[in-house]
Amino acid sequence: MRNVLFILAVSLFSVLSEVNAQGFQLKVKIKGANDDFLYLAHYFADKQYMDDTLRKGKGEWFVLEVDSMLTGGLYIIAGEKKNRYFEFLMNNEPRISFETIADDPVNNMQIKGSSENLAFFRYIHYLGKKQKEIEPYQKIFKRTEGLYPDSASLAKAWMQKINDEVMSYIKEFIESHEGMFAADFVKASQEPEIPDPPLLPNGRPDSLFAYKYYKAHYFDNLPLNDARLLRTPFYHQRVNTYFTKMVLQHPDSIIAEAKRLIPIASQSADTYRYMIWFLTNFTERSEIMGMDAAFVYMVENYYASGEMDYWINNTVKENLIKKAKKLKPILIGQTAPELIMLDTFMQPISLHQLKARYTILLFWDPTCGHCKKEIPMLKDFMTRKGKQYDIEVFAVCSDTNMREMKNYIRQYDMDWINVNGPRAYTANYHDLYDIYSTPIIYLLDEKKTILAKRLTVEQIESFIEHHSRSESGGVLQMKQEYRNNK
Repeated sequence: MRNVLFILAVSLFSVLSEVNAQGFQLKVKIKGANDDFLYLAHYFADKQYMDDTLRKGKGEWFVLEVDSMLTGGLYIIAGEKKNRYFEFLMNNEPRISFETIADDPVNNMQIKGSSENLAFFRYIHYLGKKQKEIEPYQKIFKRTEGLYPDSASLAKAWMQKINDEVMSYIKEFIESHEGMFAADFVKASQEPEIPDPPLLPNGRPDSLFAYKYYKAHYFDNLPLNDARLLRTPFYHQRVNTYFTKMVLQHPDSIIAEAKRLIPIASQSADTYRYMIWFLTNFTERSEIMGMDAAFVYMVENYYASGEMDYWINNTVKENLIKKAKKLKPILIGQTAPELIMLDTFMQPISLHQLKARYTILLFWDPTCGHCKKEIPMLKDFMTRKGKQYDIEVFAVCSDTNMREMKNYIRQYDMDWINVNGPRAYTANYHDLYDIYSTPIIYLLDEKKTILAKRLTVEQIESFIEHHSRSESGGVLQMKQEYRNNK
C-alpha cells in the first residue's frame, strides 16, 4: 500500500506540473560561481523537486527558456553540486533576470523584470538586518538568565522591541503590497493572532478560548484554495500540523474536518487534488487505532465514486479500492468475520460460537520472535484476569505444521482454544483480517463486535479494565505500537 501511495503522490505531482500556455525566460548570473549549469527546483509538500536546468550562455549568463509559464510558487536556484544559491517567487512574470555574486547571493542581488521579487528580496533583507540586531541580545539573555535577572530583563526588553518592529514591518508589507504574491506569501507564513480571552460568568478567563480561536482561525492567513502556496514550505506544513495536532485523532473528527475543508480546497483543481491526496495518505499511514475508517471514507467518496478519475492512475485507484474493501468489514464496530478452523484434535471450532464477554482473537506463528514475548504476557494476563472479566482466547496459528504448533502450545502452556489457520472451512484469514505479520490481536465483545485491534497485551489489559467500567462500552482510541513482528 505504501508503494500505491508513492505512485499516487508522483501522479499528483505530474498533474500539478502542468503549465500555462505562455513563454517564459529565466536568466541568472552568479559571479564567482564555478558551475557549468544551474538547477531550477521548487517546493511541494515537504520536499523539493527539480524542474529544469539553466545552461551557461553568453556573458556568463545561465539561461532557461521554455514555451510555457511555470506555475506560481517559491523556486530554488542551486549549483550543479546541489548547493543552494537563492530562492525566488514565481507569479506570471515572463522575463526575469537575477545577477549576484556567489559569496553572498541574497544581499547582492540585482533583479530585473520582477516586481514580485524586488519586494520579496526587500523583505528578506529587512529580516536579515533585524536578525543581526537581535542576536547579541539573545546571547546576553542566554548567558544571564537565572544568574543576573536585571541584565536578562534588559536583554529581553530589547528583544521584544526588535520583535515588535519586525511584526509591524510585516503588517505594513502585507498591506502595502496587497494583490501581489509576495504579500500573500508573507501573510501565509504568519500564525493567527489570538486576542485576550473573554471572562466566564465566574469572572475567570476562558481557558479554552485560545485553543478554540486558534483552531477556528488557523487557515485565515493561508487560503486553502491558493495553488501557488502549494509550492511553498507553508501549505503542507500547516495542513499536516492541523490534522495531527489541532484535530482530535478519531476517525469521526478527521472525517468531519475533511468534509469542512475539502470544499474550500476544491475551488482550485490543484489544491483539491492535493487535499484528497494528503487525507488519503494521512489516514492510511496513521498509527491511531480505528483511523482506517477514515481511510475507507476517503476511498469510497473520492476514488470508488469516480471523483478522482480525471487525474489518478487507474492501477493506483484499483489498489486503493481493493485495500478499502478489505478493511471495511474489519473496522471497529463491525462484526468480526466468522472463522471455522480445526483445533489440535482436528475438530472444527467456530469463533462465533464462543460464549464469553470478551474474546481475544490472536494470530501467531511458532517462528515469530515477538510472539515469544507477547504470548507469555498474554498467558499471565489470562491467569490473573481471564475469569474475572470472562475472557476467552481464540488463537490462530499460521504454521501448517501441526507438530510445531502443538510443541509450541505445550512449551508456552497455551491452555485456551488453539486452531490451525491453514486448516479452515472459512475464507483465508489473511484476507479476512488483513494479517500480514504476527502477532496480531483483535478484541471482540460478547456479540463478536470488534472493540479494538492490533493491540499489545499491555493495551488489552488497560482497555478491558476501562471498557468494563464504561456504561456505554465505548471504544478507546489508542496509538498502535507498530512492530517488525517477524
